[in-house]
Amino acid sequence: MPGIGIVTNPHSKLNKRNPERHKVLGYILGQRGQLAVTNSIAELESVAADFKAKDIEVLAINGGDGTISRTLTAFIRCYDEHPLPKIAILGGGTINVLRTNLGTRGRPEDVLFRLVEQHSAGASFKIQRTPTICVEDTYGFLFGDGIVANFLDLFYRHKTNALGSILLIVRLYWAALFNRELFQSIVNSQEYRLSPRNSRPLEGPAAAVMCSTLARMPLGARFFTLLDKNPDKMECISFQLDKNKILWQLPVMLMGTALQMNLWQQRICSSDIEIKADSGRRYTVDGELFTAKSDTIKVTMGPKIDFVTL
Repeated sequence: MPGIGIVTNPHSKLNKRNPERHKVLGYILGQRGQLAVTNSIAELESVAADFKAKDIEVLAINGGDGTISRTLTAFIRCYDEHPLPKIAILGGGTINVLRTNLGTRGRPEDVLFRLVEQHSAGASFKIQRTPTICVEDTYGFLFGDGIVANFLDLFYRHKTNALGSILLIVRLYWAALFNRELFQSIVNSQEYRLSPRNSRPLEGPAAAVMCSTLARMPLGARFFTLLDKNPDKMECISFQLDKNKILWQLPVMLMGTALQMNLWQQRICSSDIEIKADSGRRYTVDGELFTAKSDTIKVTMGPKIDFVTL
């Protein structure tokens, strides 16, 4: 019987706090599969080729959203036209947006134990199929630029956690009053041109554009509500912040309640979209930060992933 392959990222925040976790995961896995500790993209690519050759049934990923995106990108490229294994998300990250959307609970050790138990019993896995997006050859589920990427960059520089993100919002409030240079480096507006497939272009100033195939934001708010009726597409939203109202609009946006407060400028579901704004701007895919290669970023639909829900 094809087994379980585990990819674990020793550099994710929670795994750093528990450097022996991979040994515990290996003990729980036992003879049911193989565990790989990956430290680089090259190692991920090698593991993907090895797991493909062994025809693993389930790929379990221990790490945060960025680890998941990097791992899925390596496996999608390696497997090419071959069907991907089922994917189980163990956790191990700071915020775990994907895990929140899948409804998975418990420590990575607990999730893996349930997975091994079901696999050993030959039970049918409960599957949730979720489409990916592709941004400049990186696969994931959530894209954001503008204030989203700027805030995330500040978040990482301070190496904080979910509670720390609230404290960063407080810091931005202080900067709005006493440090305008810092404030404007995070909160600014650009002229955008959004060109979705089979629809007219949308133009205008915006503070950020976000595209997602996941309904919920990091703090759990159901943000991308159009996906309920468009499950095979991504929802794209551009936001316009009023500088005279920024002090209450900013936390509303970052905490995922902007739709209820009518802060969006444009909302659309599409199978692909071109986002044109300033060249060299930062953007994020599932928490990983990138720099745009040109003034136009193309976001397209990627393959659908079968997630094991535990």
